[in-house]
Amino acid sequence: MRSNLILPIAVLALDFSADAAMTGIYRTNTTGGSASSLARYDSIWTLTDESQFEDIGSITPAIADAKYVSVFGDFRQSQSTPGYIYKSVYNAQGRVSQIVRYAALATNPVTDPLDNFRTDAGGVTFNLSGFGSSAGWDREDDMFADGLGNFYRNATSSTGNNGVTKYTSFEDFVAGTNGQYFAYGTTYGWNDRFFAFEGKFFRTNTGGPNGSVSGFAVYNSFSDLVNRNVALIIPSVNWNQADLFIPVPAPGALALLGVAGVVGSRRARR
Repeated sequence: MRSNLILPIAVLALDFSADAAMTGIYRTNTTGGSASSLARYDSIWTLTDESQFEDIGSITPAIADAKYVSVFGDFRQSQSTPGYIYKSVYNAQGRVSQIVRYAALATNPVTDPLDNFRTDAGGVTFNLSGFGSSAGWDREDDMFADGLGNFYRNATSSTGNNGVTKYTSFEDFVAGTNGQYFAYGTTYGWNDRFFAFEGKFFRTNTGGPNGSVSGFAVYNSFSDLVNRNVALIIPSVNWNQADLFIPVPAPGALALLGVAGVVGSRRARR
């Protein structure tokens, strides 16, 4: 069942010791540019070789042009409030104009924690302040969170990812206020995606054929990401750039995960 997909895998930590606290890593099945269903993997390893996965169900409605959409989680909450899933929405002018927030469902008793996101149920829409037809964030800009209360937006240009703006709250992220910009020590590629997990930051290496993902760069801190200090490169099969990946922790796992990216979007401007 393997298709060529971007793999913003949330590596658990360099020693991979937190697997037991994971509910799972979810992958959207993206065909023809549209993300249409979810599959769940128990661990980083089964996701890497695409074995032992579970079909979760259809995404309704399917996410059109998934390569331009960011989906990421913020899972700092308690057992009774498992956290949130966020999905970006862009307008006809190609600008990210809204963020939809879905409540993640508890997994004890076992449920699908992404069910609200998957079925587009109960989402709360936040209009981004000051974002008009030509202003605001480009749909190329990745968005992600680190699970510690911080939200990030990459800034893209004609050459690639040049820097990132950090916001210390979701409210500032939505309002576009009090953000601090950090220039990257290098220009990361157009198709590179960024996500965070347990204090570490990750970037897909889009050096494979036709911009496919050939591996993942691991950074021990946000500062290391900014300054290009790579701690580890994790090789992978060549994945395509359209799918979205969403790691979800078990409820109550304090600061276990803030992804991103799953899932953000990084591809060549057309």
